Amino acid sequence: MSTKPHRMSVTEAGKLGKRPTLNSIAQDLGISRATVSNAFNRPNVVAPALLERILAHAQGQGYFGPDPMARAMRRNEVHEVAVIFHHDLSYALQDSQSVQFLRGVASELDRRQLVLQLIPKMGRRGMLPAAFQTTADALIVHADVPQELMPQLEAVHKPLVLVDRFFNGITSIGIDDLQGSRTAMEYLLSKAPDRVIIASLPVGANEKPVIMHDPFSVTSGSVGGMRLAGYLQALRSAGFPTDHVNLIEIDDDEPEKAAQDTLAALANFPAATTTGIACMSDRMALSICREIQGGRFPAPCALVGFDDIPEAEVAGLTTIRQDSFLKGEHAVRVALDGLDSVLLPVELVVRST
Repeated sequence: MSTKPHRMSVTEAGKLGKRPTLNSIAQDLGISRATVSNAFNRPNVVAPALLERILAHAQGQGYFGPDPMARAMRRNEVHEVAVIFHHDLSYALQDSQSVQFLRGVASELDRRQLVLQLIPKMGRRGMLPAAFQTTADALIVHADVPQELMPQLEAVHKPLVLVDRFFNGITSIGIDDLQGSRTAMEYLLSKAPDRVIIASLPVGANEKPVIMHDPFSVTSGSVGGMRLAGYLQALRSAGFPTDHVNLIEIDDDEPEKAAQDTLAALANFPAATTTGIACMSDRMALSICREIQGGRFPAPCALVGFDDIPEAEVAGLTTIRQDSFLKGEHAVRVALDGLDSVLLPVELVVRST
Protein backbone atom coordinates (compact mmCIF):
# COMPACT_ATOMS: atom_id res chain seq x y z
CA MET A 1 0.00 0.00 0.00
CA SER A 2 1.46 3.37 -1.04
CA THR A 3 1.12 6.52 1.00
CA LYS A 4 1.87 10.12 0.19
CA PRO A 5 5.25 11.35 1.46
CA HIS A 6 5.00 13.32 4.69
CA ARG A 7 5.96 17.01 4.35
CA MET A 8 8.16 17.74 7.32
CA SER A 9 7.92 21.19 8.84
CA VAL A 10 10.96 23.15 9.97
CA THR A 11 9.90 22.53 13.56
CA GLU A 12 9.56 18.78 13.02
CA ALA A 13 12.93 18.60 11.28
CA GLY A 14 14.55 20.45 14.15
CA LYS A 15 13.05 18.11 16.73
CA LEU A 16 14.34 15.09 14.88
CA GLY A 17 17.77 16.65 14.40
CA LYS A 18 17.44 16.15 10.63
CA ARG A 19 17.85 19.61 9.22
CA PRO A 20 17.43 19.32 5.44
CA THR A 21 20.47 20.08 3.29
CA LEU A 22 21.38 20.27 -0.40
CA ASN A 23 22.58 16.67 -0.15
CA SER A 24 19.41 15.35 1.49
CA ILE A 25 17.17 17.13 -1.03
CA ALA A 26 19.27 15.72 -3.89
CA GLN A 27 19.05 12.19 -2.43
CA ASP A 28 15.28 12.48 -1.95
CA LEU A 29 14.80 13.42 -5.60
CA GLY A 30 17.47 11.16 -7.07
CA ILE A 31 19.38 14.01 -8.70
CA SER A 32 22.81 15.55 -8.21
CA ARG A 33 23.68 18.01 -5.46
CA ALA A 34 24.88 20.43 -8.15
CA THR A 35 21.43 20.45 -9.77
CA VAL A 36 19.77 21.30 -6.44
CA SER A 37 22.38 24.00 -5.84
CA ASN A 38 21.64 25.49 -9.27
CA ALA A 39 17.93 25.59 -8.45
CA PHE A 40 18.68 28.08 -5.66
CA ASN A 41 21.70 29.90 -7.07
CA ARG A 42 21.33 29.73 -10.87
CA PRO A 43 17.66 28.86 -11.52
CA ASN A 44 17.87 29.99 -15.14
CA VAL A 45 20.03 26.93 -16.01
CA VAL A 46 17.51 24.41 -14.62
CA ALA A 47 14.61 23.15 -16.73
CA PRO A 48 11.37 24.83 -15.52
CA ALA A 49 9.58 21.58 -14.65
CA LEU A 50 12.57 20.27 -12.70
CA LEU A 51 13.05 23.63 -10.99
CA GLU A 52 9.44 23.61 -9.81
CA ARG A 53 9.81 20.03 -8.57
CA ILE A 54 13.00 20.82 -6.62
CA LEU A 55 11.65 23.99 -5.00
CA ALA A 56 8.33 22.39 -4.09
CA HIS A 57 10.03 19.42 -2.44
CA ALA A 58 12.60 21.59 -0.65
CA GLN A 59 9.93 23.92 0.72
CA GLY A 60 7.88 20.94 1.85
CA GLN A 61 10.92 19.82 3.86
CA GLY A 62 11.37 23.28 5.37
CA TYR A 63 14.48 24.02 3.30
CA PHE A 64 14.76 27.43 1.61
CA GLY A 65 18.33 27.29 0.31
CA PRO A 66 21.91 27.50 1.59
CA ASP A 67 22.54 29.90 4.45
CA PRO A 68 23.55 33.06 2.55
CA MET A 69 24.91 34.80 5.63
CA ALA A 70 27.30 31.93 6.43
CA ARG A 71 28.44 31.90 2.82
CA ALA A 72 29.05 35.66 2.86
CA MET A 73 30.94 35.49 6.15
CA ARG A 74 33.19 32.75 4.78
CA ARG A 75 34.13 35.19 2.03
CA ASN A 76 34.61 38.07 4.48
CA GLU A 77 32.26 40.28 2.40
CA VAL A 78 29.38 41.29 4.67
CA HIS A 79 28.96 44.83 3.41
CA GLU A 80 26.24 44.75 0.71
CA VAL A 81 22.57 45.68 0.66
CA ALA A 82 20.49 44.08 -2.10
CA VAL A 83 17.43 45.66 -3.68
CA ILE A 84 15.18 43.01 -5.23
CA PHE A 85 13.11 44.59 -8.01
CA HIS A 86 9.78 43.47 -9.42
CA HIS A 87 10.76 44.75 -12.88
CA ASP A 88 13.81 44.36 -15.08
CA LEU A 89 16.70 46.83 -14.90
CA SER A 90 15.76 48.74 -18.05
CA TYR A 91 12.37 49.52 -16.49
CA ALA A 92 13.81 50.37 -13.08
CA LEU A 93 16.40 52.74 -14.53
CA GLN A 94 14.02 54.66 -16.80
CA ASP A 95 10.93 54.78 -14.58
CA SER A 96 11.07 58.10 -12.71
CA GLN A 97 9.60 56.80 -9.49
CA SER A 98 11.95 53.79 -9.40
CA VAL A 99 14.95 56.01 -10.15
CA GLN A 100 14.05 58.34 -7.28
CA PHE A 101 13.70 55.38 -4.93
CA LEU A 102 17.11 54.01 -5.96
CA ARG A 103 18.65 57.46 -5.54
CA GLY A 104 17.34 57.52 -1.99
CA VAL A 105 18.73 54.04 -1.30
CA ALA A 106 22.09 55.00 -2.83
CA SER A 107 22.27 58.23 -0.83
CA GLU A 108 21.87 56.40 2.47
CA LEU A 109 24.25 53.61 1.44
CA ASP A 110 26.89 56.17 0.40
CA ARG A 111 26.60 57.80 3.78
CA ARG A 112 27.25 54.41 5.41
CA GLN A 113 29.91 53.41 2.83
CA LEU A 114 28.02 50.28 1.85
CA VAL A 115 27.65 48.51 -1.49
CA LEU A 116 24.40 48.27 -3.49
CA GLN A 117 23.42 45.03 -5.22
CA LEU A 118 20.48 45.08 -7.68
CA ILE A 119 18.51 41.89 -8.35
CA PRO A 120 15.99 42.56 -11.15
CA LYS A 121 12.69 41.08 -12.23
CA MET A 122 12.44 38.36 -9.60
CA GLY A 123 8.79 39.02 -8.78
CA ARG A 124 7.47 38.53 -12.30
CA ARG A 125 9.39 35.29 -12.80
CA GLY A 126 8.16 33.86 -9.52
CA MET A 127 11.79 33.32 -8.43
CA LEU A 128 11.83 35.34 -5.23
CA PRO A 129 12.98 32.35 -3.15
CA ALA A 130 16.14 32.25 -5.28
CA ALA A 131 16.63 35.99 -4.86
CA PHE A 132 16.53 35.59 -1.09
CA GLN A 133 19.73 33.53 -1.35
CA THR A 134 21.86 36.56 -2.25
CA THR A 135 25.04 36.99 -0.20
CA ALA A 136 24.16 40.63 0.51
CA ASP A 137 23.81 41.08 4.23
CA ALA A 138 20.47 42.94 4.08
CA LEU A 139 17.50 42.83 1.71
CA ILE A 140 15.19 45.58 0.45
CA VAL A 141 12.38 43.77 -1.35
CA HIS A 142 10.78 46.14 -3.88
CA ALA A 143 8.56 43.45 -5.37
CA ASP A 144 4.96 42.28 -5.13
CA VAL A 145 5.44 39.45 -2.64
CA PRO A 146 2.49 37.03 -2.49
CA GLN A 147 1.14 35.75 0.82
CA GLU A 148 2.35 32.21 0.10
CA LEU A 149 5.99 33.35 0.28
CA MET A 150 5.65 34.36 3.92
CA PRO A 151 7.50 31.21 5.14
CA GLN A 152 10.49 32.12 2.96
CA LEU A 153 10.47 35.69 4.26
CA GLU A 154 10.40 34.46 7.84
CA ALA A 155 13.27 32.05 7.08
CA VAL A 156 15.58 34.84 5.86
CA HIS A 157 18.01 35.28 8.76
CA LYS A 158 19.20 38.76 7.88
CA PRO A 159 17.83 42.32 7.98
CA LEU A 160 14.92 42.58 5.55
CA VAL A 161 12.37 45.25 4.68
CA LEU A 162 9.44 45.05 2.29
CA VAL A 163 8.60 48.08 0.14
CA ASP A 164 4.91 48.91 -0.43
CA ARG A 165 3.75 45.58 1.02
CA PHE A 166 2.66 45.01 4.59
CA PHE A 167 2.47 41.64 6.37
CA ASN A 168 2.16 40.99 10.10
CA GLY A 169 5.57 40.28 11.58
CA ILE A 170 7.58 41.61 8.59
CA THR A 171 9.08 45.10 8.69
CA SER A 172 7.89 47.35 5.84
CA ILE A 173 8.21 50.81 4.36
CA GLY A 174 5.42 52.28 2.28
CA ILE A 175 3.02 55.13 1.71
CA ASP A 176 -0.59 55.64 2.72
CA ASP A 177 -2.02 54.30 -0.56
CA LEU A 178 -5.50 53.97 0.91
CA GLN A 179 -5.76 57.61 1.99
CA GLY A 180 -4.04 58.84 -1.15
CA SER A 181 -6.42 57.14 -3.55
CA ARG A 182 -9.43 58.12 -1.46
CA THR A 183 -8.33 61.77 -1.59
CA ALA A 184 -7.78 61.51 -5.36
CA MET A 185 -11.28 60.17 -5.92
CA GLU A 186 -12.87 62.78 -3.66
CA TYR A 187 -11.23 65.48 -5.78
CA LEU A 188 -12.42 63.80 -8.98
CA LEU A 189 -16.00 63.54 -7.68
CA SER A 190 -15.97 67.26 -6.83
CA LYS A 191 -15.98 67.86 -10.62
CA ALA A 192 -19.37 66.10 -10.89
CA PRO A 193 -18.66 63.37 -13.47
CA ASP A 194 -21.47 61.24 -14.90
CA ARG A 195 -19.13 58.28 -15.12
CA VAL A 196 -15.80 57.31 -13.57
CA ILE A 197 -13.03 55.27 -15.14
CA ILE A 198 -10.38 53.70 -12.89
CA ALA A 199 -7.13 52.73 -14.64
CA SER A 200 -5.88 50.13 -12.17
CA LEU A 201 -2.64 48.36 -11.42
CA PRO A 202 -3.01 44.56 -11.33
CA VAL A 203 -4.93 43.28 -8.30
CA GLY A 204 -4.72 39.64 -7.22
CA ALA A 205 -7.52 37.24 -8.10
CA ASN A 206 -8.13 36.45 -4.42
CA GLU A 207 -7.74 40.04 -3.26
CA LYS A 208 -10.01 41.75 -5.77
CA PRO A 209 -13.39 40.15 -4.86
CA VAL A 210 -12.88 41.05 -1.18
CA ILE A 211 -12.19 44.68 -2.06
CA MET A 212 -15.10 44.95 -4.48
CA HIS A 213 -17.46 43.48 -1.89
CA ASP A 214 -16.41 45.67 1.04
CA PRO A 215 -13.57 48.16 0.48
CA PHE A 216 -13.95 49.46 4.05
CA SER A 217 -12.85 46.09 5.47
CA VAL A 218 -9.44 46.22 3.78
CA THR A 219 -6.50 46.94 6.09
CA SER A 220 -3.54 45.67 4.05
CA GLY A 221 -2.74 44.33 0.61
CA SER A 222 -0.93 45.03 -2.64
CA VAL A 223 -0.39 48.57 -3.93
CA GLY A 224 -3.11 48.07 -6.54
CA GLY A 225 -5.46 46.57 -3.96
CA MET A 226 -5.04 49.37 -1.45
CA ARG A 227 -5.49 52.08 -4.08
CA LEU A 228 -8.58 50.35 -5.45
CA ALA A 229 -10.03 50.15 -1.93
CA GLY A 230 -9.44 53.88 -1.41
CA TYR A 231 -11.14 54.81 -4.68
CA LEU A 232 -14.13 52.60 -3.89
CA GLN A 233 -14.42 53.95 -0.34
CA ALA A 234 -14.76 57.48 -1.71
CA LEU A 235 -17.24 56.42 -4.40
CA ARG A 236 -19.46 54.52 -1.98
CA SER A 237 -19.31 57.23 0.66
CA ALA A 238 -20.52 59.69 -1.99
CA GLY A 239 -23.28 57.32 -3.13
CA PHE A 240 -21.94 57.25 -6.68
CA PRO A 241 -23.72 54.60 -8.80
CA THR A 242 -21.59 51.46 -9.04
CA ASP A 243 -22.84 50.77 -12.58
CA HIS A 244 -21.34 54.11 -13.66
CA VAL A 245 -17.83 53.00 -12.68
CA ASN A 246 -15.55 51.27 -15.20
CA LEU A 247 -12.52 49.41 -13.83
CA ILE A 248 -9.73 48.83 -16.36
CA GLU A 249 -6.72 46.78 -15.26
CA ILE A 250 -3.46 47.84 -16.88
CA ASP A 251 -0.31 45.69 -17.02
CA ASP A 252 2.22 47.55 -14.87
CA ASP A 253 4.94 46.63 -17.40
CA GLU A 254 3.05 48.71 -20.00
CA PRO A 255 1.40 51.64 -18.18
CA GLU A 256 1.14 53.66 -21.40
CA LYS A 257 -1.57 51.24 -22.60
CA ALA A 258 -3.94 53.10 -20.29
CA ALA A 259 -4.77 55.63 -23.05
CA GLN A 260 -5.71 52.94 -25.57
CA ASP A 261 -7.82 50.95 -23.09
CA THR A 262 -9.52 54.04 -21.66
CA LEU A 263 -10.42 55.30 -25.13
CA ALA A 264 -12.02 51.94 -25.87
CA ALA A 265 -14.18 52.28 -22.74
CA LEU A 266 -15.20 55.84 -23.66
CA ALA A 267 -16.45 54.63 -27.03
CA ASN A 268 -19.25 52.77 -25.22
CA PHE A 269 -20.48 55.78 -23.24
CA PRO A 270 -23.53 57.80 -24.35
CA ALA A 271 -22.82 61.05 -26.18
CA ALA A 272 -22.08 64.11 -24.02
CA THR A 273 -21.12 61.94 -21.02
CA THR A 274 -18.97 63.80 -18.50
CA THR A 275 -16.16 61.50 -17.45
CA GLY A 276 -13.64 61.55 -14.61
CA ILE A 277 -10.53 59.35 -14.86
CA ALA A 278 -8.47 58.13 -11.90
CA CYS A 279 -5.13 56.46 -12.72
CA MET A 280 -3.05 54.46 -10.25
CA SER A 281 0.17 55.87 -11.70
CA ASP A 282 1.27 59.08 -13.37
CA ARG A 283 2.62 57.14 -16.34
CA MET A 284 -0.91 55.89 -17.04
CA ALA A 285 -2.36 59.38 -16.67
CA LEU A 286 0.36 61.01 -18.80
CA SER A 287 -0.38 58.62 -21.67
CA ILE A 288 -3.95 60.00 -21.61
CA CYS A 289 -2.68 63.60 -21.38
CA ARG A 290 -0.67 63.11 -24.57
CA GLU A 291 -3.73 61.81 -26.42
CA ILE A 292 -5.82 64.76 -25.21
CA GLN A 293 -3.18 67.24 -26.35
CA GLY A 294 -3.05 65.53 -29.75
CA GLY A 295 -6.80 65.90 -30.15
CA ARG A 296 -7.31 62.14 -30.20
CA PHE A 297 -9.07 61.95 -26.84
CA PRO A 298 -12.04 63.86 -25.40
CA ALA A 299 -10.99 65.92 -22.38
CA PRO A 300 -12.38 64.47 -19.10
CA CYS A 301 -13.81 66.74 -16.41
CA ALA A 302 -10.97 65.52 -14.16
CA LEU A 303 -7.86 63.38 -14.60
CA VAL A 304 -5.91 62.39 -11.50
CA GLY A 305 -2.64 60.45 -11.40
CA PHE A 306 -0.57 58.99 -8.59
CA ASP A 307 3.14 59.46 -7.65
CA ASP A 308 3.93 63.04 -8.84
CA ILE A 309 6.90 62.16 -11.02
CA PRO A 310 8.71 65.17 -12.59
CA GLU A 311 6.85 64.79 -15.90
CA ALA A 312 3.52 65.28 -14.08
CA GLU A 313 4.35 68.88 -13.18
CA VAL A 314 5.37 69.66 -16.77
CA ALA A 315 2.05 68.28 -18.06
CA GLY A 316 -0.03 70.10 -15.43
CA LEU A 317 -1.34 66.77 -14.11
CA THR A 318 -3.29 66.72 -10.87
CA THR A 319 -1.88 63.85 -8.85
CA ILE A 320 -1.07 62.33 -5.48
CA ARG A 321 2.49 63.11 -4.42
CA GLN A 322 4.72 60.58 -2.73
CA ASP A 323 8.39 61.12 -1.87
CA SER A 324 10.15 58.14 -3.46
CA PHE A 325 13.62 59.46 -2.58
CA LEU A 326 12.67 59.62 1.10
CA LYS A 327 11.14 56.14 0.83
CA GLY A 328 14.47 54.82 -0.45
CA GLU A 329 16.41 56.46 2.38
CA HIS A 330 13.98 55.10 4.96
CA ALA A 331 14.13 51.60 3.46
CA VAL A 332 17.84 51.41 4.28
CA ARG A 333 17.37 52.85 7.77
CA VAL A 334 14.52 50.50 8.60
CA ALA A 335 16.48 47.48 7.35
CA LEU A 336 19.79 48.28 9.01
CA ASP A 337 18.82 50.17 12.17
CA GLY A 338 16.11 47.80 13.38
CA LEU A 339 13.37 50.43 13.11
CA ASP A 340 9.64 49.72 13.11
CA SER A 341 7.60 49.76 9.91
CA VAL A 342 7.07 53.21 8.41
CA LEU A 343 3.98 54.55 6.60
CA LEU A 344 4.90 57.77 4.78
CA PRO A 345 2.25 60.45 4.10
CA VAL A 346 0.98 61.53 0.68
CA GLU A 347 -0.68 64.74 -0.53
CA LEU A 348 -2.96 65.89 -3.33
CA VAL A 349 -1.31 68.27 -5.81
CA VAL A 350 -3.96 70.11 -7.81
CA ARG A 351 -2.90 71.37 -11.23
CA SER A 352 -4.86 71.85 -14.45
CA THR A 353 -6.45 68.43 -15.00
